[in-house]
Amino acid sequence: MRREINLLLPVLFAALLLGSGSDLSGAAPATASVPPEDSLAPDSLAPDLFTGFLVPANATEIYAPETNFRVRGWNSNWGQVSLIELAPDGKEVKEGDVVARLEFIGRDALDWINRRIQETEANGSQAKVTASQTLDALLMESRRRALELQQAGLDVQREKAISKRQAELFRIRQKIAEFEVQAVTERIATKRKATDAENTYQNMLIKSVRSDLDRYKFYQKRFEVLAPHPGIVRHAFNSKAGRKIQKGDGISAGQRILSLAKDGVLAAKFFVPEHRLTEVTIGGEVLVTTTASAEEHNATVTKIDFFPQELSFLAENPNLPNGQEKAFAVTAEFKSGTGDISAGAEIRAKAKPR
Repeated sequence: MRREINLLLPVLFAALLLGSGSDLSGAAPATASVPPEDSLAPDSLAPDLFTGFLVPANATEIYAPETNFRVRGWNSNWGQVSLIELAPDGKEVKEGDVVARLEFIGRDALDWINRRIQETEANGSQAKVTASQTLDALLMESRRRALELQQAGLDVQREKAISKRQAELFRIRQKIAEFEVQAVTERIATKRKATDAENTYQNMLIKSVRSDLDRYKFYQKRFEVLAPHPGIVRHAFNSKAGRKIQKGDGISAGQRILSLAKDGVLAAKFFVPEHRLTEVTIGGEVLVTTTASAEEHNATVTKIDFFPQELSFLAENPNLPNGQEKAFAVTAEFKSGTGDISAGAEIRAKAKPR
């Protein structure tokens, strides 16, 4: 028994040394490897950044028109159309100037409309000619009936020189001729009214079909965006492409194309998720940076929308992974200039600690 205890003592002693963090050589105990704090991923540090755009503070937003085309018998609807003309960013324009033009792909309908107009005009002309010929035939018949009546009258005047039976036959023929003259006269009057009605109908039909050409030109003109007032062109941000709108982009109906600024003042417009609205207040300060520069610009919150909307709608990007999240649009005005940052740039904003 004593011998077994003596054998166990060295083992227990070695275990005590290991448990105390020392090794048998007397070296300092090893410590676990911990990465420096600044090497952690930014997402794990809760950056609290809001995304948005730089927009003119005093401007009229210009949106793409409806991308559809409808005339009688023709209906076209396109998801996107190409932006084939765009006024340069920063250009000063006058009221009525063309600031953007979208591709109008309803041109195939023009030949179809012209063919319908030609066919309707041809059918209308033929209908008028037919009605006129029918009326002329009745007028010819009226003259013939009048001659028959005149001849019957002359025959009646010979009653003293002919038999009583023959004279009675002439009087009957005279009455028939009078009836025929009266009948054809009434037919002529009725046909004149019918001809007038037919001509009026054909004229209205031709006018109606020609109006399709006016409607075509109206739709075509709608794809040409005009400046509603004098101002400075500021291109909108294209969320899908991650840059400003530019010539050749595919544009959807209702998509913001540009802003027509009344002056050079810029503002930050960013989007705050519904559950984080308490982080910003009217009059509160935010720091704004762009995706291309880390320089911070101080801005003051001047407006918060009354109700939230889906983030995909606010950011004008239906492909956002979190697009269905509700957010408030917030506007902040800069305390000083924004340097060389131009309208339409993508920005990041964060609330200053209170």
